[in-house]
Amino acid sequence: RPINFEEKIQNTPPVASETIKKALRKYSVDICLDRNLLLAFGDSFTAGGGRQSYPHVAARLLNYNVENYAIGGSITDLILPQLIKAGAKLFSATHIVLTIGGNDLAGLQSILNIAQVNITEYEQKCANFQPTLVKTYNLIKSVVLPWTKIYAVPYVDFISVGNKIPYEAESHKILEAINNAVRNAAAEAKIGFIDSVIPAFLGHEMYSADPYADGLDNLKNVFHPNQKGYEMIGKVVAAYIKLH
Repeated sequence: RPINFEEKIQNTPPVASETIKKALRKYSVDICLDRNLLLAFGDSFTAGGGRQSYPHVAARLLNYNVENYAIGGSITDLILPQLIKAGAKLFSATHIVLTIGGNDLAGLQSILNIAQVNITEYEQKCANFQPTLVKTYNLIKSVVLPWTKIYAVPYVDFISVGNKIPYEAESHKILEAINNAVRNAAAEAKIGFIDSVIPAFLGHEMYSADPYADGLDNLKNVFHPNQKGYEMIGKVVAAYIKLH
């Protein structure tokens, strides 16, 4: 269908860089919208699992095409390079998912050093970070088509239950504080928020009989979903997208 991107170009914020603006001009032509394209951005929670990452799992269940540009260790400032790499795919995407913010807020490090963390101060830190998330979400909105659906995917609560680790309750509060910031920022930016991801590991937390996340027993993947975990997140994301 004919698409004129000139107005979108003018409204693209300076942070989007000339690279994206040039791409918008280059592709301001008749574009056939790919009705089933899911793009993914973010950190290791989006990238993890490679071809078995949650975006790939969700796309298979939905029968969508998928491209995952997420990179482990990413912070919000690194979403822009991921968008630039996506290039023209941005203009044919129907759905976008991303998980970001945990590294900015040193979430996993805070859990690892939970005995030294002041929870009240950490909650305030997360609340203060909300404008950065809003800015990131608005950046994505500025470089995709108006009808592209964008979803912020929160961090699944993988922390054990039943006092299996010291400071268990406080560790849950770290993830809760991060996810509250993501939820509030998504609402302010008027994008989707897949709340059902947070309790997706209920009964399958780390150190459970059938864990969907690794704890300190797997230092290569500590405090991250394992393959069963990414499969479950993908199922939850697919179910949400199908309904919305």
